[in-house]
Amino acid sequence: MRKTLLATFLLVLVFSSLYGQYDLRVQLNDFTGQHAHYLSGSFNHWNPCDQRSKFKRINPFRTEITLSNLPKGHYSFKITRGSWQSVESTSNGLNIQNREVDLSSDTTLLWNIEGWKDLNGYTAEVTDSMRLRGALSKGFGFLNNNLDSSYKYALETFSLASKVQSDEMKAYAINLQGEVFLRLGNTQKALELFAEGLRIRKLRNDSAAIVYLYNQIGNVYWQVNDTLQAVKNYRLALPWVQPLISMHPLHETLCNIYCKIGSSFLGKHQYDSAKWYAAKAQQVGDKISTHVDLFLGDIEHQQRHTNKALGFYRSASVLGLNHDHNMELVLLSYERIATIYKLTNQADSAIYYARKAFGLAGSLRDAESLRRSGILLALLFKQQHRYDSALYYQQKVIEEAQLQLNQQKERQTLNTYFNEKIEAQKQETQLTASRFQRWIYVLVAATVLLLVSIGWYRLRIRSNFNKKVKEVEMRALRAQMNPHFIFNCLGSINRYIVKSDTKTASHYLTRFAKLIRLILDNSAIDHISLEAEIQTLQLYLDMESLRFDYAFEYEIQKEENVDEANLQLPSMLIQPYVENAIWHGLMQKEEKGKLWIRFKKVNGHLLQAEIEDNGIGRKKAIELKSKEMIKYKSYGMQISSDRIQIINNLYQLKNSISIYDLTDENGHPSGTKIVLQIPIV
Repeated sequence: MRKTLLATFLLVLVFSSLYGQYDLRVQLNDFTGQHAHYLSGSFNHWNPCDQRSKFKRINPFRTEITLSNLPKGHYSFKITRGSWQSVESTSNGLNIQNREVDLSSDTTLLWNIEGWKDLNGYTAEVTDSMRLRGALSKGFGFLNNNLDSSYKYALETFSLASKVQSDEMKAYAINLQGEVFLRLGNTQKALELFAEGLRIRKLRNDSAAIVYLYNQIGNVYWQVNDTLQAVKNYRLALPWVQPLISMHPLHETLCNIYCKIGSSFLGKHQYDSAKWYAAKAQQVGDKISTHVDLFLGDIEHQQRHTNKALGFYRSASVLGLNHDHNMELVLLSYERIATIYKLTNQADSAIYYARKAFGLAGSLRDAESLRRSGILLALLFKQQHRYDSALYYQQKVIEEAQLQLNQQKERQTLNTYFNEKIEAQKQETQLTASRFQRWIYVLVAATVLLLVSIGWYRLRIRSNFNKKVKEVEMRALRAQMNPHFIFNCLGSINRYIVKSDTKTASHYLTRFAKLIRLILDNSAIDHISLEAEIQTLQLYLDMESLRFDYAFEYEIQKEENVDEANLQLPSMLIQPYVENAIWHGLMQKEEKGKLWIRFKKVNGHLLQAEIEDNGIGRKKAIELKSKEMIKYKSYGMQISSDRIQIINNLYQLKNSISIYDLTDENGHPSGTKIVLQIPIV
């Protein structure tokens, strides 16, 4: 059957060349598939619904029609949806001129439709959809010659798809972006975008597009020589093919999948498995495929069956031109034929097909094929001692390499630019989604808040009385604390007055007045800043140091991460422990003592205050039981302990107090350290 068809194609070619008849192949970027499209024009007397001129789908993104045996001449065309009531227009619905073609050879054209002028009357909402399809068509139309424009339309498509809330069109836009990055050589980004498009297609259960994208992902991995991942994706496409096996658009894709899986076995010299997949590919569609003949030629070539391989490659080149209209596969066929002729020392035939490959690679802008065929021609001409021709093709290869180097720099710049646009697009999408989620969260939160508010209000009424009682207890304890401290200060001032040391008494009285002012200010509020607490402690310690003839010195330390201006703690909480350290630790020591007060943050949410002295220690202080200690029995620490307990209950906090007895290296008492941990307010 293949031989009969091949002979038929050859006869058609001969007849066409004799009588000046040519084939016109028109491809149309069509993504939705919602409407049938017809080619109307001078060739069919402007029939808007000629079934013989109906576009047929070849893949999920494109339809085509081939007009065979048209005489040489000028033709005018216009695309319709089956009547003159619905005809192609600009994106704004304005009339456009006829499409004009001068036919003088076999020609392939790719057209885009910007919009439709529908005289039956659509609502204004259709405008965005028209503009969207127009932008997408332009994006794919520019894909092979202007990546910047192609990507611009991809972004416009994504934006319009978001506006009309079309996930299908978003998937098309993402696929177009992936194609752009693939042509820029950024295979990693292309794979990411194809995977995202695949995810959307799976949500829509769009079998045809899923097969196409798995095939495309497999082709990318094949291109970078990752055969394992390529075959994995080809196999993932197969379960989605079964419901669509009779559809013509998938025949070429399915043939490619079977042939590529077979090629993976061919690379491992497993010829039986390779032939099995070739046979599977032969059963697809009308059982005629450029893919299959090209693959069968590869199998025979690798087994050194040169004549059989040559027959398959020739058949593939003819089928590619006249049946599948796949010029990329025709190019590969020419290259393989030229290689076989070179291996069999048929230099003239090798040069003929290498030149055909070189010319076709140039028109297709296939840099790698241009390089391969150019090098082959240079070698062939060199063997024939035709050095001028060899030098010519060698120079062409060098020029192409330089061009690719320059384009690589441009591609790197475009890669960076397009990546930034992708990130901006992703952020915009996430922002839109987050806005929608935010409204849902607000609604749920409002409902929960209402229920919680009702419960909290009832609980608040119930607990309000207990809280007020505890606040009264706090005020009572502060009232005890302040008089206690004031009493001690007045006793010190009285001692200097009795000694007739008026200068010291006056100085002491001035500092006491400042201290009283701070105490009065702090007594009016529950919490004060750490800064105010430190200022109060400094005044108090200065007075005590002066009072005891500088019998001790002190040092207040705080770590850098402690914000004394903003940290809050209960007023007059630390002073009683400082007083206790002076009276019962340092004043009983014969030599000069020292007191350390340290503030630091622990665990990020606790303020730790340490009061450390190098006095006689608790054990020795108890043993002395001096009259001075009994006379000036301290109530401050007990009051502070009571305050801490009430604060914990009132504010649901966990203030803690720890007391440590310090010893020297010989085990003798060397002081006391008190550690308070207060939750940061």
